Amino acid sequence: MDVGLVITRIIHIIAGTFWVGTAIYLAVLLEPAVRSTSADLERQLLNRTSKLNSLWITGAAIVTMVTGFALVSLTPVRSVSDLGNGGWGTMILVGLIASVAAFVVSGWAGAFTTRLRRGLESGEASDDQLAKYRRGLSLLGYLNAVLVIVAVGTMASARYV
Repeated sequence: MDVGLVITRIIHIIAGTFWVGTAIYLAVLLEPAVRSTSADLERQLLNRTSKLNSLWITGAAIVTMVTGFALVSLTPVRSVSDLGNGGWGTMILVGLIASVAAFVVSGWAGAFTTRLRRGLESGEASDDQLAKYRRGLSLLGYLNAVLVIVAVGTMASARYV
């Protein structure tokens, strides 16, 4: 048994589970609940959670992707040159692309969260601007959740194709 491979896989699974779980939780449960509150409560919640969420989610995403690349190179009879070739390589490549896309989308969602938070704090943003930020944040949250689900689904099924 390759202890390094096992430890890397465990770290990858834990970080990936956190990343996927928070993406789904934020998009499906938290964001709609926050949106349905008063503007003052929304501002308070965003001030208390957005920076911490960003730090933890970004950290989990980076750990997941770094350990994922390590797994590709550590897995016996597999390598980076296999990406896009055959069933395993194609599924891992699709998962990799979905992961990177989710990471980028998450960054955009963070930018919308910052704009919304600043608009609520300053009171200078119009209702139309705030609505635009909320719609953008909602759309990006759902897109992010879908992308991480695609990433997990393709990578989890890669060994069986």
